Amino acid sequence: MDITINQLEQDLIRVLVKIELNGVKIDIKKLNDVEHQLLNRLQTTTEKITKIAGAEINLNSNEQLSTLLFEALELQPKVTSKGKSGLISVDKSHLAKLKEDHEIIPLILDYKKINTLLSFCNQLKEVHPKTGRLHCSLNQIGTATGRFSCSNPNLQNIPNVKLKDKDSETDELKIIASKFREVFIVEKGCVLIGADYSQIELRVMTEMSQDSFLLHAYNNGVDIHELTASKVFNCKISEVAEEQRKIAKTINFGLIYGMSAGGLAKSLTTITNKHHSKEDAEKMMSGYFNEFNGVKSCLEGLIDYADHYGYSKTLFGRTRPIPELASNDLEIRERGKRLAKNSPVQGSAADIIKMAMVNCDKAIAEKGLKSKMILQIHDELLFEVPENEVEIMENLIKHEMENVVRLSIPLTIELGKGANWAVAH
Repeated sequence: MDITINQLEQDLIRVLVKIELNGVKIDIKKLNDVEHQLLNRLQTTTEKITKIAGAEINLNSNEQLSTLLFEALELQPKVTSKGKSGLISVDKSHLAKLKEDHEIIPLILDYKKINTLLSFCNQLKEVHPKTGRLHCSLNQIGTATGRFSCSNPNLQNIPNVKLKDKDSETDELKIIASKFREVFIVEKGCVLIGADYSQIELRVMTEMSQDSFLLHAYNNGVDIHELTASKVFNCKISEVAEEQRKIAKTINFGLIYGMSAGGLAKSLTTITNKHHSKEDAEKMMSGYFNEFNGVKSCLEGLIDYADHYGYSKTLFGRTRPIPELASNDLEIRERGKRLAKNSPVQGSAADIIKMAMVNCDKAIAEKGLKSKMILQIHDELLFEVPENEVEIMENLIKHEMENVVRLSIPLTIELGKGANWAVAH
């Protein structure tokens, strides 16, 4: 491992100690209200399922659920594989495929979703009796790429649901889920500032690939997804439709994560509500790589590098062993290729935000500010800031995060502020 990365991880320890000790303030009254709404919805949903099923069953039992759907109700499964129990799978992905086949399926999916949200309620109640705040653990080498993992509780999975129009939204579960980030609040006299890196992984890919189209887009403020759509669909940027932009966004992020043609086909079908075959997706991917030659060469080069050395490497020297590439098993080797493409990108993004955390913490201390860094989630940092320090902190955060490293393109952050996390993000 590069000495710079070792030093970074050492410097980060004191920052993480502060964050974990600072903790976050939770609005328990608001949280209890959210939980109450979920419990009411759970009871209603369970009653509807029982009425359709004709008898009470344990909805948390995969065995009973599988028996109900594929024996009692005689639904035709959309998968051929069976689990260890010999029963047909009732996991979320399979149930989603059966959604249109019977009125009970959407209710079962709702039941599962409600229980997931209720588990978040339970986690957020774990406030410390003395501090009255929630203190999670940030694990700095919790993932193989260098990204943080979060535990006790895991706040990285807290729903981030935004409603386009609160007044016209009819999905009750979506409305309830949108309230979760509202329970993250601040002490009296403070403001929550959220700072989120904009498209950091795509920017890292641009830096690594030096693709001319991507470099031009980011250096000239062109919408990267609209640019991709214009290339893939052979039209002017001004003519790109919203659906085409969504498809382009899926391609841009999907290729970084090693998305297969089959995976892209599924995403295209979801976006357009029309069936897309694997061949359709392959054609679209081919069209993308014909235009973005730099990205294609970069991804191939990342695989070759990892294949030769046995590990991948970020822009800043963080390495990850990828023994899968030496396997004789084709499926394992393909997984290794996906890791070889994704790890340097995701790892470089992790390096950047870790550097930014160290720099922000140092700048806050040097200026003698009372502001606190209280959470790191994905590409976002959260700060609890006294009202009289808001302007100073906005400038400080923007400067430190956007200038943490010098790349061929600018790093940009999106700043938000408010009384709770939902407003600040």
